[in-house]
Amino acid sequence: MLTTPFLTDLDSRAEVKGSRDPLGAQAIWTRFGRHVVGNLTTVSTSIRDFTTTVLGYYLAERVADKVGPGTELATFMKWEQLAAYARIGVIGERTVRGVDRVRSRLNAGGRLTLSPDGSHQILGNQKIYGLWGLYTVPSRASGLLDGDPPRVTPPARDLIESLYLPALGEFGTRGALRLVESLSQSSIRVDPQGADAKLLKAVARVMAPKLLPAERDAYRRHLLEGGPNDRTEGRQRQLASLLTELQSPEGWTPSYVLGLAKAAHRRGEAWHPLAHRLDRIRVCEALLAPMARLFSWLLGLDGKSIKAIGKDIRQAWGSSVATIDLASTREIAAELGAENVEYRDRWLAIAELAATGRYEDLLRRLIDQNRAVMAARGGAPWVEVQENRISVKFREESGWLPKGDELPSLWRHSYFLDSLRIHALALEVV
Repeated sequence: MLTTPFLTDLDSRAEVKGSRDPLGAQAIWTRFGRHVVGNLTTVSTSIRDFTTTVLGYYLAERVADKVGPGTELATFMKWEQLAAYARIGVIGERTVRGVDRVRSRLNAGGRLTLSPDGSHQILGNQKIYGLWGLYTVPSRASGLLDGDPPRVTPPARDLIESLYLPALGEFGTRGALRLVESLSQSSIRVDPQGADAKLLKAVARVMAPKLLPAERDAYRRHLLEGGPNDRTEGRQRQLASLLTELQSPEGWTPSYVLGLAKAAHRRGEAWHPLAHRLDRIRVCEALLAPMARLFSWLLGLDGKSIKAIGKDIRQAWGSSVATIDLASTREIAAELGAENVEYRDRWLAIAELAATGRYEDLLRRLIDQNRAVMAARGGAPWVEVQENRISVKFREESGWLPKGDELPSLWRHSYFLDSLRIHALALEVV
């Protein structure tokens, strides 16, 4: 009889980390990034999380066909728990969502419970912070899921039925039926050291770190090339290739992105659109990164005068922010303020004030931008100027002001570039 394995406890990887975006930068870098990476998100960096997701939807569909609709989420959560126990307990993975709770329960010994009930979830809120919440959208965008409610697409179904179900070993297709029967229950008890050890090992075989050739080909098409509905007109596939050939030991920097753009340009006319988009990302980040750092630093300066802060900036950055190219920044103005003409004009003013060293006026414009962004969200500004002094109203975290010689290498925002790089290296694109 199949019992079943599973997990839960608020762990350090439960929540998506990130700023509350006080300057509205996320909409900007997302827009620029989507020209070169159309399907991935900042957190969709694990191939085996995609494997777990598509299998979860496949099994949820099978259960719904058996017991009726409305069971999909519960089934998915139970499967995600089972997969996590196998990936952590058998394979020894360290980056699975829910790892802290899973390890704790495995180490405690005894049977485990797979259930959507909060006490058995592997995250504080598994629906939101687990794979259902974080991988459904990128799986759709990659052509692995489609429809409403989501169902696996024909290519994903072929992958599951030709590779993953047989990989369950002695369970095989018949074993998949047993798994569907088990997942149809409201909760499942799993004995990882006894009757269900073979089940966990079978699931671990499906989740093996080494990809089979057919898997590698499928994930290249869907994750690296963007799937059948690639939004980038081939630029993502080109960029994935470049990222394996031209790697940066220092991580993302403006000079690295410039090098990628130049390499793309040298490859001929078909690659020029990619070079153009990469260069626009570089110009955008040359503005956004120092301004994000500056605003974060302001949050720790409550009560300090605008004049004194301006002097501190001048001491750190010199007479101007030379890394901001005003002519190039004007060329990207339409995308800087696509949502709002006032945003566009304000970002251009911020660029000009920084590039010409008028730091006191720059501070006021940044505070204006924060006020406008928060008002659009129905909230209050984080910082105000009262009698020429900073009044901090909301302090999330205060940052630090980078030195002038750090500005040429400063890179803060994602543009989804690192997610693509991680998958490109894992899939060994050449």
